[in-house]
Amino acid sequence: MTEPSAFDSNNIKLQPLQPVGLMEQFNLPPRMIAFIRRNQRPIWGGVIAVVVLSLGIAAYSAYRDHRAARAASALDAAMIASGDKRQLLEQVVQDYGATPSALWAKIELAFLEEREAQRAKAIARLEEVNASLAARSLLKPLIQNKLAGLYENEKQLDKAIAAYTELAAREEFAAEAYRALGRVNEQLGRKEEAAAMYDKYLELVGAQPPVQGKTDPIREMVQFRRNQLNK
Repeated sequence: MTEPSAFDSNNIKLQPLQPVGLMEQFNLPPRMIAFIRRNQRPIWGGVIAVVVLSLGIAAYSAYRDHRAARAASALDAAMIASGDKRQLLEQVVQDYGATPSALWAKIELAFLEEREAQRAKAIARLEEVNASLAARSLLKPLIQNKLAGLYENEKQLDKAIAAYTELAAREEFAAEAYRALGRVNEQLGRKEEAAAMYDKYLELVGAQPPVQGKTDPIREMVQFRRNQLNK
């Protein structure tokens, strides 16, 4: 008696259907399927953790953006206020301390204090701002330059020299920093140091192409001061 063929229609009906799993449908290797099934609990735990972390990051990013927008609006309102700006600026600093708007509010408060002849407060505030800035921040040399000028005006000449020396290390600020160092050293009676700083300024400015038909009054003034130191 012949055995029924596997392709016989009646035989096919009698064969039980084997369930096909999801992973089999992806044509994963059997070993990988077995590994996933053995470790499905920790794998699902990891997936859930990643999803929760992603949602948390997205929520925090949305909150941060919303807070930054509110801080910017508060700063704009403070800047255009016709009344007492100080209170509004201080409110921005208090409410939005970690935002760029709060940083600019601190700087504006320092400028306000300078205009009101409260230079000690302006210096203290700008020192705080300067300390909070990264070394590569484009804002840092601008704050240092402002601080150096305030130090010089307040006759804190050693601090002024330190600030101008830091600025001299930056190519775009070097010439003016050397000119200022010459001026401050001259005030301190340090003729040799002043002459050396003026020479560095003149060397840097001399390397720049002159404007046709025009003289540089600042360079001429520095050259005059330099010549006076030789007498």
